[in-house]
Amino acid sequence: MKKRLFIFSLLAAFSLVACNGFDDDFGQSPEGQGGITLNIEGAGAGSRAVADMADEAYENAITHLDVLFFNNGADDENSTLAYSERVNVGENATNVTLGVKPSAFTVNDKYRVYVIANASAPAESFAVGNLANVEELKDMEQLDGSVHLSGLRYTGIPSHFLMDGMAYLGTGEEPATSSPIIINSGDTSKKVEMSVVLRRAAAKVVVKLSEGANMQFSDELTGSSAGYYMRNLPYTTKIVAGDGSVVLCDDLRTTAEVWTDYAKWVRNGENEITGLEITAYVYSHSWDPADNSVFSQATNLLVDIPAAYDDPVNGLVSYPKNYYQIPLTKEFKFERNHYYEVLATVNAPGAEDFSEPVVVQDLHYSVYDWTERIINVGGEIGPFYLKVNHDTLDIHNVSVDSKSLRFTSSSPITITIDSVSYFDKFGTSRKLTTQQINSNNVRATTAAGAISGNITINSNLPDNNTIRYIRLTVANQDGQSESVLVRQYPLTYIVNIQGWYSYRDDFRSGTNSATTINNVGSRISGISLGSWNSSTGTYTYNYNRNSGFFRSKVARQNYSPEHRQDSYKGRSDIDYYYYSTYGSSLQYSGSEDPANARMYHVRTTASSTEYKIGLPKTIVDPATGLTITAPGEDNAQLVSPSFIIASRLGSVTPGDMSNANQNNAAEREKRRLAIARHHAANYVEVAEDGTVYKDWRLPTDAELKIIMGLQGTQNESADAIDFLLSGTFYISGNGEVYNENNIRNDNVNNWGIRCVHDVLE
Repeated sequence: MKKRLFIFSLLAAFSLVACNGFDDDFGQSPEGQGGITLNIEGAGAGSRAVADMADEAYENAITHLDVLFFNNGADDENSTLAYSERVNVGENATNVTLGVKPSAFTVNDKYRVYVIANASAPAESFAVGNLANVEELKDMEQLDGSVHLSGLRYTGIPSHFLMDGMAYLGTGEEPATSSPIIINSGDTSKKVEMSVVLRRAAAKVVVKLSEGANMQFSDELTGSSAGYYMRNLPYTTKIVAGDGSVVLCDDLRTTAEVWTDYAKWVRNGENEITGLEITAYVYSHSWDPADNSVFSQATNLLVDIPAAYDDPVNGLVSYPKNYYQIPLTKEFKFERNHYYEVLATVNAPGAEDFSEPVVVQDLHYSVYDWTERIINVGGEIGPFYLKVNHDTLDIHNVSVDSKSLRFTSSSPITITIDSVSYFDKFGTSRKLTTQQINSNNVRATTAAGAISGNITINSNLPDNNTIRYIRLTVANQDGQSESVLVRQYPLTYIVNIQGWYSYRDDFRSGTNSATTINNVGSRISGISLGSWNSSTGTYTYNYNRNSGFFRSKVARQNYSPEHRQDSYKGRSDIDYYYYSTYGSSLQYSGSEDPANARMYHVRTTASSTEYKIGLPKTIVDPATGLTITAPGEDNAQLVSPSFIIASRLGSVTPGDMSNANQNNAAEREKRRLAIARHHAANYVEVAEDGTVYKDWRLPTDAELKIIMGLQGTQNESADAIDFLLSGTFYISGNGEVYNENNIRNDNVNNWGIRCVHDVLE
């Protein structure tokens, strides 16, 4: 919160409580002489009940001000107090005159003017003779044992918020650096206009807890009594902010359990409880997460939420005493005048014993300056504000989300869909047309005229296996706006990764490291087949410089999405690479131009009648010692929940493996499986960003069928994934899998290898 007070000369006089160190020059301004007056537009509203006003009313309220003038010494210790005054602010007062004239101050001398609102210390504490200089002011502290309940009108609780600021000349924006100002320019009839931005000493914390799928919050369970309390509450603060707004607070306490107006059940249109929102206030505080202080000094909210839990085994079970602990910030500090918001979904029962609460996981934190807008004198009413709890929101496998996105605003809002898009199989952003947006029912709405609540996101699930990006703007009538990006994920979705180069990890000899585009090594860049060993069921291999059924490849030229030829966008020129026989000169030979050097990352979140989600099992091949995809029907039906498909940088040439093309089908499959296992275990692909992908394996039968189904056909290409598999057969961990979408006229000798890599997220 910022509240601007304008200080200028007026003729009218107000009654004051003044404590000053001057003689006769100090007093109310006689008729015709300039005085110093504080204009406090919008203050003084704090005497009403909390339930009758919005937060900003009681959080901005002022009962009294202490105005302190310090001579501008060389440092804080030498900036001595020249004059101080406490001004009592009436409930409806907008102008309060100080009891001092500018002429009382030394001509052209500069003063530091501090303004403190709602201090609990008596006026005498700020009087000349009791307070010597700025250094002593900065050492002054205020203790509020129940600061977390500030603003509630209960005995022993701070009714108003401590604020402070330093005055500056004029009525413009606050300067970046505060500096001393001249009060008396020599012209006693001239108005002195000053301003000050007041900031609260406390920080505000709002915790919003939502029910999980199996939880039912209740305020009516027999034997229940909802409540909350603070553990390690910082309740001591400096009167004025120092050079840094965070101080290590040694004064921490655990409060009593209470239930106040600051705890509010969140209900839906049927008056059913769906969540709980709790507001609390704390003073600035920091702790070191590297030592035990995270346990002894970290501030937490502990809350008892009576609830019923739909247990999968025991059915609906009531928990009248149900304690949770919520860490209130992930930054290991609270700063003055900041707003902290904590969002969480409660998915399981808490603890029956308050001393051992269950710590809530998966918390989402937001931090803002607790400042909405400066109040301008005699004009607009404020503060104006707009807060949306997410700037990016992910929604998974749902077409309607009415709980995740929330807002609070000083006026009703409008929501505009700016764009809806997805990234295609070549990494190009594609925007939906207006007609497509409407046909997919994409919209964002909230209750008409609401100034707080939920924003409902509607959007049919994407049917092209891409992530849908919905960009929207939330704007209110006071000129504030927030941009939000909603990412909508279907059940199975695909993203792509630009490949850079490939090689095999066995492209080495002796102690040399593998030959790559960055390493000459043994100058090995290709592999061809030798003889078949019928007793071991394995092949011998010949390593070559620039030939073989697999050769190292590089994407030399990537065509950006802005390329003038649409058929080139997102594609690459793929070349073989190798080193000259005796030198270290890198050589290239043409392969495909342009071609697709992108890996495709497939995520699947649910099983079907045709496959099961689960990480396929791998074993060590006893014949070769290589790690391979385990054979067997059970493993063949598994689909990894997250796997990457190798790009065309890993393609092989079937014609160079003719000695595997036996007439006997069983023998042919055995030989091809041996070749494919050996290739997958040694394959390496490096992405454009430098990420090295090793540990490839052969896909399962089910994974190959998913890829074949997702890629579409040669003439009906899919949005998310390119037409990757065109051969008649591809090799799985079990053997050959027929490709119904092949373009090789069912040529039994046209077969391929497409490796996959598990992403363990």
